[in-house]
Amino acid sequence: MPGSWRGRLSAVPSRWRAVALLVPLLVLDISVFLVPMGYLIRLSLAERATGGAFAEGTWSIEGYRYLLETPLVYEIFRFTILFGVLVTVLAVAIAVVYAYATWRATGPARTLLLGGAVLSLFTTIVVKLFAVVLVFSPRGVLNELLTAGPLAEPLLLIDNLPGAVIGQLYIVIPYAILSVYAVLSTLDERLVEAALDLGADRFAVFREVVIPHVRPGITVAAIISFTWSVGAYPGPFLLGSGSEQTTAILISQLLLTEFDWPPAAALAVVTVAVVLTTLMASLWRFDAGDLLG
Repeated sequence: MPGSWRGRLSAVPSRWRAVALLVPLLVLDISVFLVPMGYLIRLSLAERATGGAFAEGTWSIEGYRYLLETPLVYEIFRFTILFGVLVTVLAVAIAVVYAYATWRATGPARTLLLGGAVLSLFTTIVVKLFAVVLVFSPRGVLNELLTAGPLAEPLLLIDNLPGAVIGQLYIVIPYAILSVYAVLSTLDERLVEAALDLGADRFAVFREVVIPHVRPGITVAAIISFTWSVGAYPGPFLLGSGSEQTTAILISQLLLTEFDWPPAAALAVVTVAVVLTTLMASLWRFDAGDLLG
């Protein structure tokens, strides 16, 4: 009986077997992304209502008009993009250095460094952000050490832009590290040794051998960091001041405080469109080989 099933399966053309394997993925994408996204777009095209969240069964572009006519939306959207770029640059830089140090380490040191990045993924975001408060607050561990030494006054590292950035870095850096390390681990160490034997110093080897090899990992790390940072909510909300508002915070206010759902949905659609455009542009350049040298 099992043999007959294997025979029937082998008789199916390989193209249709590949399609069958893609069906569960397509069902998942449709159910968790396309359907909710379709409803979000429909909601963004509903009329705004004074007595409720939106006017059901209506069609309007009032939500998008609100985005175009409200200066605060421009400011928040501009801050969100700049915030995402800043976090992405810092996250990728830290990830490359950390991954390289992990790759160069041996024995328990490598296990400790790699384990630290992996274990961070099992810590919830709220716990991570409260850890940031304990470490970086004016009476936190870091400032206690600094004020006991070179500084007379503690550094203000939370409830401002640095706090929002630090909080977001705590969230995205583990993913960036693992993305870079996954590619770096495939680098043949003999290439590094050959470059050293030919007279290159450590920095030249890092620049000319390591960085070109890990560009795919850097691309993935940048995409993850930017995507998560553009949609950042807990980091800027808990560790930033009232000035560090992202589109996610504004969407939450429009939904839960003002009950103005069409502008909130429209802003969400625009944010998703920016993220998808960035993702597709990055993947296009990656496929074209521009990032591979």
